[in-house]
Amino acid sequence: MLRFLFSVFILAAVLCFRLPAHASEDPDSFEVSDDFSFDDLPDIVPLPLETQTPLAPETGSVSKAAVSTEDSNMSRDPESDKTSKGSIYIPGVTDTDTEEDAFDSTKSLTETLKEDAQQQGNSPLEGTWVEKLTTTNPLSLLSSDDTTDDEESSDLEKMVQKARGEETKGRSNASVFDIAGVMLRMSLDQTERTLQNRGFRKINAKFQIPNFIKWRYDETCRNEGVVGYERLEACVINKAKKGGYEYLQYLKYAKFDSKEEIEIYFTSNFTENKVYKIVYRSRIASITGNSPKAIYIRNIKVYDFWKRINQKYGQPDDKSTVIWGLGGDKPYLKADTGYLLLEDPMFRELDYTRMSREDQRFINSDFYNF
Repeated sequence: MLRFLFSVFILAAVLCFRLPAHASEDPDSFEVSDDFSFDDLPDIVPLPLETQTPLAPETGSVSKAAVSTEDSNMSRDPESDKTSKGSIYIPGVTDTDTEEDAFDSTKSLTETLKEDAQQQGNSPLEGTWVEKLTTTNPLSLLSSDDTTDDEESSDLEKMVQKARGEETKGRSNASVFDIAGVMLRMSLDQTERTLQNRGFRKINAKFQIPNFIKWRYDETCRNEGVVGYERLEACVINKAKKGGYEYLQYLKYAKFDSKEEIEIYFTSNFTENKVYKIVYRSRIASITGNSPKAIYIRNIKVYDFWKRINQKYGQPDDKSTVIWGLGGDKPYLKADTGYLLLEDPMFRELDYTRMSREDQRFINSDFYNF
């Protein structure tokens, strides 16, 4: 047994010395047999540059076998395919195709649609309204045909600025405002009909006679022999009605379910007895108490009141006093929490002026004859 093992060991040692050292880095250590011929080797076909893979960084090591072009494209890293121009990475598309098909941010949507239609030939949008949008400049509809694109765009910007009020910064015209549908210079019939349609009920009304008319009729009644306060007053009212000088000065309407009140003031018959002042009141802020519930309900109602004010009249022209109007004696609107005042001082002044002229007409008498 020992002899057999010893013979195997000697045979293995002899074979190790006779085999060539293929792993050696020295080319002189390779042994070539005498019967070796280079003609027996297969032809070497060089691989294309795209499929050749570089050697690994480690010295003497060879990288994995090159794969086909299709497989290499499928296994690319998306970051390596991104070009310096910021093109979008599309899997399975070469770099040249990506650069050509990349989206150009400098082109408008109209130009892009035109180029796509030219490349594709017959567009599926042909004959539709979408094609008209791509072939027509919308700005040309806003100006004449002989204007350029720069002039058209400037005209559009001017229109936008004018609509926003950035160019003129005009003030609000309070003469077109209304409260519960009632506007300034409305007649009595129009006012009553409007408030009744809104659900308001009339709770008070007051008639008036101009003072200079009242004093003159009082003198006339005394000269006729009328005695007593009540009789004098009845005589004055009767004469004022016959002369057409008595007018409705004040109306008060209320809506009990929402706790709202509207007071309306009218001018005299010298200006056709029309509205010159409207006062609106609401009890939204009259909820008392410091409990969380009372505070919550009060804040909700106050917020809703000012939100409706902003929706209907816009932002005030004078935010410190919360007033809308053109200034001076022109109509204005003033707001406070649960309170609105719409007044036309110029119309009221016109009424006083006409009263004064009528008073001068009465005074123009021959009191003195010297």
